[in-house]
This record gives sequence, C-alpha cells and structure tokens, in this order.
Amino acid sequence: MKNMFTKTSTDTKKPMSIAFVHHKGGTGKTTSCLNIAGWFTKMNKKVLVIDLDPQGNATSGLGIDRKTVDFSIYDVLFGQKNIEETILETSSKIYLAPSSLDLLAAETHMAGQANNTALLRQNLAGITGHFDYVLIDVPPGSTLLMINGIVASENIIIPLDSGIFAYETLATLKSLVIELNKELGVEINLLMMLLRETSISVLDKYQAWEIKKLLKEFLSENNMPQVKIFTIPFSRKICRAQMKGMPISHYAPFSDAGRTYRRIAKEIVNSG
Repeated sequence: MKNMFTKTSTDTKKPMSIAFVHHKGGTGKTTSCLNIAGWFTKMNKKVLVIDLDPQGNATSGLGIDRKTVDFSIYDVLFGQKNIEETILETSSKIYLAPSSLDLLAAETHMAGQANNTALLRQNLAGITGHFDYVLIDVPPGSTLLMINGIVASENIIIPLDSGIFAYETLATLKSLVIELNKELGVEINLLMMLLRETSISVLDKYQAWEIKKLLKEFLSENNMPQVKIFTIPFSRKICRAQMKGMPISHYAPFSDAGRTYRRIAKEIVNSG
C-alpha cells in the first residue's frame, strides 16, 4: 500500500499524546481509540493512531489489510524505518502507523536492547508539527510494548468493561505507573476513564453503575477526584462500523454511542 504521509508543515508544535491502557483484554481500548480519533477528524484535527498491538485490530478497524502493508510500527521500533515512512492515510482521514504480525516477536527482540522502554518515544520526534493528536493503542498485559506506549505518552485513558476483573486490575496498573515514575522519571496524566456497557440488559446497566461507584472511590482514594468517568452505552452499530473499517463518527454519528464518543472527544479538545 502506498504511503500517504507527506511533510507539509514546518510547525514544531508537539501533538497531544494519549495511550489507551489496561492490563486486561476486552475492555474496549481499540474501540475507544478509533472512535475518539474519528471524532477528532470530524473536528478538523489531524490525528495519528499508532497500533502497538500484535493483533492489529486498530489497523483492520480502519479498513487496512495488514497483508498489504509494506512497513509497520515494528520496523520503526527496531530502527529499520522512520515513523513517517510507515504512516498511511485511511478512508476516514485518520492517519495510521499500522501493526504487523512481526510484532509477535517484538518482546523477544526488545529484551536485548538498551533503553528498551523508550524505543517508541525516541521515534516520535519525526512527526512533531504534523499532528494535533497521537493516539496509541497498546496491547494488554505487562509487556514492553505496553510500557513503550505509556512512556511515549503524556496522557493515558483507561477503558474498562463493566466486570469486576477490569476494576480489580487497576491496582496492578497503578503499581506499574508508580514504578515507571520511580525508575524512569515518567510522569503520566490520567485523562479519563471509559466504562463500557457490555449489553442492553438492566442487570448489566446496574453492574456498570456499581463499577462506576467503585471507580469514583478509587479516584478519590488516589487524590484524583477531578478525573471524569464516561459510560459508553452498548451498541451493535460499533461492531458494524468496525466491520466496515470506520469509526462510529463516520458510520452512525447520531447513535447513542456516537454522541457519547463525540462528548468524550470534545472533552479532550477542551482539556488541551
């Protein structure tokens, strides 16, 4: 596939960087990353999504077949390409640094590299001045890929599902962030939490409400009562949008989920 990224600006403004982070899989990291990115483009913002997950869901969710990709974020991490050489423009006008199956071996290769927690951050200098936002979709688990996504970002968004396990894993994530600050001096701002409903049932909505109460307690206990929690309503239209390779902002912007993600995107824009 042709690289659609070209340098057109001499501006040196640093983009706002946000990693979507959770140890647990299935919390909606990729979904939220893409849908927020979609609304940014609707607001005339230039946004880059970096797909750090070997599963490549952010790549396929933007309509890109990984088999057609010449170069990926893997090539960037290991010095084979500059990040600007990998970036593609998708049909929804979101720019993408795609994933590839090569990322499955990234952990092994990273283990022997010096400064292996900052490989992504070191490679982002080439895009300064070209984007308003850089959104990083990180894989679950305490992996070097996940840590690279956090270290490369000034902000994190924590997506959760309405199950108790996603909530309980927050303590592990908190410990990781504290350790990164202690060992590397990395300071991370928790921008918001996104709580995803997993069905339309009254029982699930009640459980999401209960989890939201626990999240408020968690934030209060950690001196972050100002951090907002958004509840993402269950929507089959999100799944259909992903099958079409586009964010909800482009597929069903006036759906409940579409309007919720629009409010979230506006909140982020206003916070900057």
